[in-house]
Amino acid sequence: MIKFLRRAVILLFIFVLGVAGSSLLLNSETTDDRSDMNDPVFPEVMVNFDGNYGNRMYGYAQPMQSDFTRDSVTPLDTSKELSLVVNPYDTKVTSLSYEIRTSDGSKVLENRKVKSLDKLDSYLATTIKISSDLLMNQEYSLQISLETNKGTAYYYTRVVSRSNVNASQYIKFVTSFYEKCMDKAAAEDLTSYLEPDNSRTTVNYTDVDINSTFAQISWGNLSPQIYRSGIPVVKDINETTASVSLEYQIAALDDNGNQEIYDVTEFYRMRYTETRIMLLDFKRSASQVFNENSIHISDKGLLLGVRDKNVEYMMNETAGVLAFVQEGDLWSYSPTDGKFSRIFSFRKENDGDFRDARYKHDIKIIRVEDNGDVDFVLYGYMNRGVREGYCGVCVYHYSNDQNVVEEKVFIPSTESYEFLKEDLGTLSYVSTDNSLFLLFAQKLYRVNISEGTSEVLDEGIHTDEFAVSETNAHAAWVIQKGESAGNIKEIDFETLETRTLAPSDGQSLVLSGFMNEDMVYGIVVDGDIVTDSNGHETTGIHTIRIEAFDGTLKKEYHQEGLYITNVTMGSTIMEFQLSQKTGSGYQAVDKDNILNNTKASANTVSVELVSSTRAGTQIRLSLDEAPEIQEPLVIYSKMKSVKDEYIALDTQVPDDNVYYVYAKGGLDSTYTDPAQAVLRADEQTGVVLNRAQQYVWERGNKKTKLTLNLDDIPEAMKSASLDVAVLQESLGDGGTVIDLSGCTLDSVLYEISAQRPVIAKTGDNTSVVIVGYDEYNTYLYDPVKGETYPYGMNDSTALFEAAGNIFISYIENPDF
Repeated sequence: MIKFLRRAVILLFIFVLGVAGSSLLLNSETTDDRSDMNDPVFPEVMVNFDGNYGNRMYGYAQPMQSDFTRDSVTPLDTSKELSLVVNPYDTKVTSLSYEIRTSDGSKVLENRKVKSLDKLDSYLATTIKISSDLLMNQEYSLQISLETNKGTAYYYTRVVSRSNVNASQYIKFVTSFYEKCMDKAAAEDLTSYLEPDNSRTTVNYTDVDINSTFAQISWGNLSPQIYRSGIPVVKDINETTASVSLEYQIAALDDNGNQEIYDVTEFYRMRYTETRIMLLDFKRSASQVFNENSIHISDKGLLLGVRDKNVEYMMNETAGVLAFVQEGDLWSYSPTDGKFSRIFSFRKENDGDFRDARYKHDIKIIRVEDNGDVDFVLYGYMNRGVREGYCGVCVYHYSNDQNVVEEKVFIPSTESYEFLKEDLGTLSYVSTDNSLFLLFAQKLYRVNISEGTSEVLDEGIHTDEFAVSETNAHAAWVIQKGESAGNIKEIDFETLETRTLAPSDGQSLVLSGFMNEDMVYGIVVDGDIVTDSNGHETTGIHTIRIEAFDGTLKKEYHQEGLYITNVTMGSTIMEFQLSQKTGSGYQAVDKDNILNNTKASANTVSVELVSSTRAGTQIRLSLDEAPEIQEPLVIYSKMKSVKDEYIALDTQVPDDNVYYVYAKGGLDSTYTDPAQAVLRADEQTGVVLNRAQQYVWERGNKKTKLTLNLDDIPEAMKSASLDVAVLQESLGDGGTVIDLSGCTLDSVLYEISAQRPVIAKTGDNTSVVIVGYDEYNTYLYDPVKGETYPYGMNDSTALFEAAGNIFISYIENPDF
């Protein structure tokens, strides 16, 4: 009996030990395979502007393309000294080195290593002195490299030699302005800088500007406090004006005493005078961070709070799961059981800082399955985790049952986020057979996620002649080169089938976009592309067609004797003007539209505007049926461990003549037509740079008077020829002709201020060269007489307008 009991106890012990061991092993495997995202480790680098910190830089994990990384601009005075401050956090910095490169990154002008860094409270500091000869008013790339115990991190800013720019005063003003706004009494000092429009009655914290009321500028009834302080970032600066952006976070309490967090972005455009800084423009946008404390569900739907109305969301077919993106975070919500899942976020719940809270990425939801699984694409800067410091594209799959996010593929890029989003914001789609389709550097890529391979489906694609359908499952583009140039090509990403539309004889095609999954294009008859008095072409569309992918004609629109112009595509409506053809263009006589006949489905979600006394205008996702459970259950996903593998694509952008418009603190748009770029920059109070990062045009940086030396003007320009091709041939590699036809005289005088002559048309067969100006006159060079004479400013304006405002200038190619 004793022997039997002993044996039973031993067997029981072995059984318990086995179960415990198995449990520990399984738990160990789970812990190893699923975890929270790693904390950020890269330090921050700032510029010390006479005791005021600015131009905070975040670390990149690999060297970036210099001409596609313009996060900030740092002015250099005649000393060419630059004071740098490093916030290492918990990372050990062993050394700092820097490189000065040409703006396109093709040539290193200087590289040095700093032997030691000084301690400055909890920071590290050093001063570098640039010895290279830098051209005035020409941007150069400064790459700073930090060697740390966590690897090498790269930091970027642009440096430009400009005198008397008063950067430290601008930095100090911006810091004081946003801090005073937190206190009603202190904010009274700011009223002299504002231009309030008291007719505004709606409170909207996502759209505050210099014309907003004092109450809105000082945060109305929100009563916030600074949660994380901001560091001003110089975006553009010259001898006259400066543009500075600021990102910070505020905290406020809702009606129930719960803490709300808001991301705030501000933009300042200022002018320095001897007596004070003048505020020329001001923009502020606040967006609420969606978190567990801020969840409000009612019969009317899900309240997202203060944010813009362009919500990225998707619901599955059975209306059981809603996925939405807010401030760079991806959430899902199940109305039937009240479960919220924070699927993806870089933000730390506790002890975070701006490295994890930085919002320089976007998320596109690809599909939401009935079981709650979500496929999505993340692109931009990776704040933390195993991809920290990279810019690129990640494809993720979220398993609802396992509550885990798995990376399916990672594609690094050497473009910064603001350039990356130009392409990937247009197209990033994952098909049901696990293929990723991307528009990247004018190439259409197909990436096999399972096999880790890629192929180029087509190239030479211009984003302004490329369109995708509502679901991204179809795309179309105009073929630019070869025998098929001018044809429209359409693809179905699920089947990889394509079709090509070729114009009939005497016709051409224009791509307008998509309605639902149906392609919209226009037919243009030869002779209906008219050059207007400003020298720009206007296209009159004869017929609009809407076709399914199989070629089925859904709708054809034509109005006899009228032409379709100024087409605008929306998600539910296509709007356009009906115009009559004139000798020099088209004159609008009426408007019309084509409605999107999408059938409303049972799982429709609508975006609604609601208002409250405390928070002003807010956004709500309204559901067709009231949620069954209004008490939320919140869970947070884990990340599945990944191998350090990636797919490398050719992300080098072709070297085309492209003009970049920077305004309101970032990249606004790109153009191939310099005149259109100048018009846009003038409208947005911005600047225009070319591919070499030379200043083509700047708002508000024109000297009061200037006259060029005729001996310094190329003979080609002194000929006053209006033939762009002839001018370019004569200039050769020494310069690039820029056609500014359609711009105003006041705008093109900037070119004179920048030491560049401007050819101007004065009549049918006559032209002059503008070589100078002052407050009252322009100074015109007559190529026939070889003489220069003054001409009244008002008379000059009228003369050039009567001739169509045809202006041609050039910009010297940089000789690095």
